[in-house]
Amino acid sequence: MCTLRVHDVLKDRVLVSRESARRLEDALRTVMAGTTTDENATRTTPVIVDFEGVEGVAPSFLDELLSIFESLIGAETNGSDQCLIIANPPTRLSLKFEAIARGHGMSVRAQPDGSWLLTDARNSCE
Repeated sequence: MCTLRVHDVLKDRVLVSRESARRLEDALRTVMAGTTTDENATRTTPVIVDFEGVEGVAPSFLDELLSIFESLIGAETNGSDQCLIIANPPTRLSLKFEAIARGHGMSVRAQPDGSWLLTDARNSCE
């Protein structure tokens, strides 16, 4: 698993804009590139986006983050399965965040440790 620590990149405690999410694109691309090697090309490799140190996130931020993730799935992973884990989310999983995920063809569910597991229709990341 590869981890992107949001606060290390953005330094903001509250993430509300699409612009903020777009500033994560290069870092997310780098993290995702580390998940696709010849050894694991046929396996699902989770990407962790860790929100430790972040106190709030707006729906527009998550929507843009998922758009970036979707584009990188096709561009960087050559079709291998991917899933996204939101570690240390600054808020509980709500219906509005579930709706945003569905809008991207993804499902999201809270895990026992409080993280969120987002998967797209093409995989079964566990």
